Amino acid sequence: MIRDDEETLVFFDLEATGVGNTMIRDDGETPVFFDLETTGVDTSVCDIVQLSAISGDRMFNKYLLPRCTMTDGASRVTGLTVDGPNLLFKLHPVQTVPHSQALRDFITFLKTLNRPFLVGHNSKQFDWPILTRVLDEFDLLEEFEGIVSGCVDTLGLSREMFLLPRYSQPFLVQHFLQESYGAHDATEDVRTLQELYRVWKPSEELVKKHKIIL
Repeated sequence: MIRDDEETLVFFDLEATGVGNTMIRDDGETPVFFDLETTGVDTSVCDIVQLSAISGDRMFNKYLLPRCTMTDGASRVTGLTVDGPNLLFKLHPVQTVPHSQALRDFITFLKTLNRPFLVGHNSKQFDWPILTRVLDEFDLLEEFEGIVSGCVDTLGLSREMFLLPRYSQPFLVQHFLQESYGAHDATEDVRTLQELYRVWKPSEELVKKHKIIL
């Protein structure tokens, strides 16, 4: 995730410790924490190179070979680079899937959950518009809309809940969880965001207030 918060799921991977527990709320909805790594910060044109999500101990992760050039800044932040037909993470090749497969697998993953809604940090300005744009490019947005009720941005949520000097995810993780982590690796971003959400225990009313509806 490249953030701008005053600083700057046929076959699918559960990659989980089991079918496990999800975080179903009292209203029957299930938060699904998601994150994208991308080729740049321009939400109107950048492409997805990693799509990760987690709900309880159910994990989804896919790498995608980008359809456009990665910016040097994005590669420095994410550790992801392109070498011909290969995507590398910290110079090691990772297995990629076509965009259409990754998006369909993500929808399949979401269908295994009860009334899912997405949760992401700075998602209103960054991850959500990119994800919905690319879903629309592959004629999958309508199917996605029929499954997901919306998206909650934890940047705005945390700003309303707490008075803090900064609201970047690394700062929030250090402040509330007392740990550092591999920021800008989408799997680590979603893991720690889920832990933050568990600690915060936001009310259903506050979550609804910050939900972005398609």
